[in-house]
Amino acid sequence: MNAGQRPEPVERAELLGQVPVPAERDLPAGRHALHRERLMRQIDLDLDTPIPTPAPARPRFRRRLAVTLAGALVVGTAVAVVATQSSRGGGSGPLSSAELASWTGVPAPLAASTGPGAIAEKWCLDRMTAGPGAGAPVTITNADLRGKVASMIVNRGGNAMLCYVASETSGLWEAIDPVKPVAPDAVTDDTGGSHGDGDATFNYAQGSVGADVKAITMQVAGRTFQVTVADGRWTAWWPGSTSHAGVPDTVTVTLSDGTTRIVSGSSLIAR
Repeated sequence: MNAGQRPEPVERAELLGQVPVPAERDLPAGRHALHRERLMRQIDLDLDTPIPTPAPARPRFRRRLAVTLAGALVVGTAVAVVATQSSRGGGSGPLSSAELASWTGVPAPLAASTGPGAIAEKWCLDRMTAGPGAGAPVTITNADLRGKVASMIVNRGGNAMLCYVASETSGLWEAIDPVKPVAPDAVTDDTGGSHGDGDATFNYAQGSVGADVKAITMQVAGRTFQVTVADGRWTAWWPGSTSHAGVPDTVTVTLSDGTTRIVSGSSLIAR
């Protein structure tokens, strides 16, 4: 009989005959035969039952479009995401639930040379792929601190990385395109997504801004928070459900002339 093939009636009888009868004499007549019959039924079921293969977990990220306040669209760039799992408890994700719970709607300035800034810069540089720009000078932009999580963009030798770091063993980085000139009143939503599970879920996004864009705030699921705008870029992250996948409900843009405009976050995403 081949592996995985159900026994034929004759083979079944032969197999039943090979099952030894226990030495105990205290069972009623026919009980041993019943036990052997149940054993053969279980063998049949095991041969017929497929073994499920679990699907691998995948980070949730997306491709973006860019939009000016006038409504013109420009195709964004595909992104690659790599996450380092946190060694701390409190949920599954690159950042723990305790780290995400420290989030603040107003980011604090972050010095890249000391404290959390120095840890974040080293963490990010250690994960930059070695290449022609490995020895080039490093430039840090959009450095901020929301609770325990430092955020920054590290630029070196034409390469740029967006990093979110909470400790020497907890963080996430993503390779992004170098900043590109955009229209003075433009706001582009280039990359973003969501990571983690349960109370360790968070969303992030980043893009470029024109020279006339002075401030941005976002509204997501009842939260209103400030976005970090510096050196032609904006960056933001917030804890919450993966249903947003890094997409804010609305974006409020303030221009240098004092004009304030509101656009829908979903209007920035490629369909």
